[in-house]
Amino acid sequence: MLSPTDLRCRAGSVFIRLLLLSWACLAAGCAGYQLASSSPSVMGDGSKTLKVKGVDNPTLYPWLPYSIRSALRDEIGARYLAKWVDSGSADYEIQINIISYTSREWIRTEVDTSQLYDTNLVIDAVLYEGSSNREIWRSGHISYAERTEHAEEKRISGDIITQVMRLLADKLRNTF
Repeated sequence: MLSPTDLRCRAGSVFIRLLLLSWACLAAGCAGYQLASSSPSVMGDGSKTLKVKGVDNPTLYPWLPYSIRSALRDEIGARYLAKWVDSGSADYEIQINIISYTSREWIRTEVDTSQLYDTNLVIDAVLYEGSSNREIWRSGHISYAERTEHAEEKRISGDIITQVMRLLADKLRNTF
């Protein structure tokens, strides 16, 4: 019969062996894969320059293009996808087309206060080579929607724009 000390030693030894075995299986199974944050983007290794070619805004919200440019600049910079330039020549130019932006109230109280809000943004992005103006990548429709209680339109719209720009940056990172 084994003493409690022997049982603890054997259990610890088995645990370490299982841990090492699972690490080896994981390492062997992930051969050739890497984290998305370390892989190159459609624009290369992050050393190229990027600027916004334009933001097509068919909505009645004049602040939307500025907010989209600002959120895109922040996301591109945070992920080191490219070096941002505001004017002049750039290696790449991106055109953002706003497909739709909706912000709807669904429920109101007796005192005419909004209680439930739906906000939705749909965009399309096209990446061009700066020197030749040749289209090299298209995102397809990217959308994000949020339903919230209370009408905090400015905060909600900022969150939605940030999420859509994150999704756009994710797509720029996928080179396959």
